[in-house]
Amino acid sequence: MESGLVVRRRRLVRRFGPQLLVLPGFVFLVLVFAIPILLLLSRSLFGPELTVGHYRRVFEVPEYLLVLRNSFEISALATVLSLAAGYPLAYVLNRASPTWRAVLFTLVLLPFWTNILVRCYAWILVLQNTGVVNQVLVEWLGILPRPAPLVFNFTGTVIGMVHYLLPPMVLILFSVMRAIDLRLVAAAQSLGADPWRAFWRVFLPLSMPGVRGASMLVFILGLGFFVTPALMGGRKEITIAMLIDTQFSELLNWGFGSALAVVLLAVTLLGLTLYYGLLGRTGAKVPVA
Repeated sequence: MESGLVVRRRRLVRRFGPQLLVLPGFVFLVLVFAIPILLLLSRSLFGPELTVGHYRRVFEVPEYLLVLRNSFEISALATVLSLAAGYPLAYVLNRASPTWRAVLFTLVLLPFWTNILVRCYAWILVLQNTGVVNQVLVEWLGILPRPAPLVFNFTGTVIGMVHYLLPPMVLILFSVMRAIDLRLVAAAQSLGADPWRAFWRVFLPLSMPGVRGASMLVFILGLGFFVTPALMGGRKEITIAMLIDTQFSELLNWGFGSALAVVLLAVTLLGLTLYYGLLGRTGAKVPVA
């Protein structure tokens, strides 16, 4: 017969087994996420006395609101351009043969294998006044009378961010498109819909969950960008990540820097909440062709 200790142990395992399996991941999240966030929050509120002056400064000083708006504009535009370029590429990957798919995947993943500093400096060489792009536009084609300002400004920042954000956009869209049953598109065509109408009324609505998820992920990644705006935007296109770094590393203003970091986190969480709330209300529906 089994001892009472063994029986009690089995009962505990049956009762608390699932919780024990979750415990390592929960402890990890607490150590690497919750505790640092709480430390930032405490630094932003206590200096050393309880105060909300740092948050009041964020929203009362126009320059800081301008930086926040600039961050949103850059991230939103980079997301739109990544989606515009990534959706057709993901669609081609979904319909391509295995050989061509492997080649295209290699090209898509190539930025992941290159250091971000190398990519930024490469874009600077390409986009500068004496770079390849301006040489083609000015000297070869004669479209422009003088070199266009394509780097160290808003344009250069967006180009560099799109180059970095395009691979995750394509990978997420491709994973969703792979799960779409193409027989539905074929059925729509067999009922009289032309290829464009079948794509627009059947395939595109079925891929919208991937579009929403990829766009939200890319937008959040863009909000926290630091290296690309710092190198390709210079000091003219300041983002909130650059401002946070300045407060921490140069001015040593940990209270205000922590407040900026908390504001960025709160905005991100608010966007995710609105996104999932909208997703739960609308869902993914396929219109009748």
